[in-house]
Amino acid sequence: MTQLLKSVGISAAASAGALALAAWIFDDFDVRFGWFVVAVVLFTALSVTLREIVTSTVDRFVRGYTILGGLVLTFVALWVTDLAVPKSGFDIEGTWTWIGVTALVWAAGVAYGEVDTRAPADAPPVKRKG
Repeated sequence: MTQLLKSVGISAAASAGALALAAWIFDDFDVRFGWFVVAVVLFTALSVTLREIVTSTVDRFVRGYTILGGLVLTFVALWVTDLAVPKSGFDIEGTWTWIGVTALVWAAGVAYGEVDTRAPADAPPVKRKG
């Protein structure tokens, strides 16, 4: 259980940092502090849930769609968050802003994946040389 909490905590920190940076960079991405917390919690929950659903249903050998799939999942999680949180607290407007925010938040998710060292339950053990 503590590993799961650690993983979700790292994911939330990555999401918070990425959303804050995106709001600072993109003029058409507006966020207010109170709603920012709600947005981070909602976005993190959506991202983790969607990722788990996809990874458990898609053949693990389908690597060609990993980047595109990650971008689509990030976009969907951002879109649902944008719909769920009032525009006065979280609002992304404009095509280029959507593309930029999605790419930046997706990149943070990739970085999170490098930090989160939790191996899947069915992963074979690593054989060490020597």
